[in-house]
Amino acid sequence: MEVVMMKKKLVGAVIATMMFANSQQQVTHAQTVTPNNQHVVYRIYINDEVVGLINNKEEYDTFIENHMKELLQQYPDQVIYAPTNVRVEEEVTLLPVDSIDNQAVLSQVAEKADFKTSTNVVTIGEQKFAVKDTAVVESTLMDLMKYYTGTENLAKIMDTENPIQALSETGSQYIGAKVVEPVKVESSYAAPDEVLTTDQMRRMMLYGQKEPQQTVTFGEDSSLWYIARDYGLTEEELILLNPQVEGLKWGELLGMELDVTPLNPIIHVQTEQEKVNVAPISYETEYIDDETMLKGQTKVTQTGQNGEFLTRTKVEYVNGEQTNSTVVEETQLSEPVKEVIIRGTKVVSGVGTGNWVWPTTSRNVTCGYLCYSGHYAIDISASTGQSVYAADNGVVVSASYNAAYGNVILINHKNGYYTRYAHLNSMNVKAGDIVEAGQLIGGAGNTGNSTGTHLHFEIRTNTGSQPSYAPNPLDFY
Repeated sequence: MEVVMMKKKLVGAVIATMMFANSQQQVTHAQTVTPNNQHVVYRIYINDEVVGLINNKEEYDTFIENHMKELLQQYPDQVIYAPTNVRVEEEVTLLPVDSIDNQAVLSQVAEKADFKTSTNVVTIGEQKFAVKDTAVVESTLMDLMKYYTGTENLAKIMDTENPIQALSETGSQYIGAKVVEPVKVESSYAAPDEVLTTDQMRRMMLYGQKEPQQTVTFGEDSSLWYIARDYGLTEEELILLNPQVEGLKWGELLGMELDVTPLNPIIHVQTEQEKVNVAPISYETEYIDDETMLKGQTKVTQTGQNGEFLTRTKVEYVNGEQTNSTVVEETQLSEPVKEVIIRGTKVVSGVGTGNWVWPTTSRNVTCGYLCYSGHYAIDISASTGQSVYAADNGVVVSASYNAAYGNVILINHKNGYYTRYAHLNSMNVKAGDIVEAGQLIGGAGNTGNSTGTHLHFEIRTNTGSQPSYAPNPLDFY
């Protein structure tokens, strides 16, 4: 039956529920009697399967018409078409007419007949959806690509007149975005209750379900950021799920119900990034021995310089998760320049090398440089008599007692530096002795102005008392 019921034809129509009479009434309503007590009846087929007999074709036609009106009232924006899977065939029977139950057969027609509406069918991969307004499909696809790339990045990707230029230095940029699944839109027919609204279609694409599973009301103490955080979303994701909130002020959001169902799109957006890493190529150091220079002395004749190596990588993501990474270019941008150092090998007795030795076996500094005013030294914890060593080659200037320092040794390293070792328990050297780095020169103690056994250790550039002459010893280690 090719019956089209348009909404405009039904304006002002009064839709009433069809009330069926009893079987006897149906028989007398419209019944054709043939000779020899034969009756004309109508066999109803649905999907080529017999569902029963009716004895009144007019009653069937009225039923179909009224059912289409009811559907139109329920779905006023749709055009309803008569079912195509129902077939009515006239035949003659000897059956008694009171054995025919029209109502039972028509009930099955209402349940099984394929009343349809004209619509659009959107195919995404292997899934099909009926929706009137297909603009929501394109807008949601664009929103998803913006979400996974950023609005500005997507605009650059889609600007065919200004192709994206390859990076020449360290950094990254989006160079591509596409939907993995093929998307097709075609005109078709569907049951009225199968046609999705715009909001339902968007939700199907974002969640795989047409109704929100979790919502929250924007209240006095709310903000988009806090709501997103509380439900394990980003603010960008919350706006993607609720595009109606974008650009609204706080007062405009009050009382609004927000969808906070976790994003689980049926669409897979593949994005590509170009990543460039410029890594250094370490330079080598060449040492040239010079016997005319004192051991420990060095001179840089050529400063080293690192080279640079560029690596360009294409990284692919699907819905934000990395799926592949491919190196597309490896280029050496510059050669490293080796450093050349002249180092002295001449050894002169009593002259320091500049390679400092820690002055005792303990490494525990109990009072650092300037731990109190005027303390231009470090105090190292030690037990009584614990070995004290010369910090470098040198000549002992003095090894004597001082009221402040107690037993104290002063060594001149003849390279611009002096070292002082104070509060000693014992002294194993005397003035004029030549010592080598690491040589035992005494034992730690608690002599002079001291509150406990330790080694007071100084490195100086002058024996004077000015602070500028006494740098922090730890700077030399």
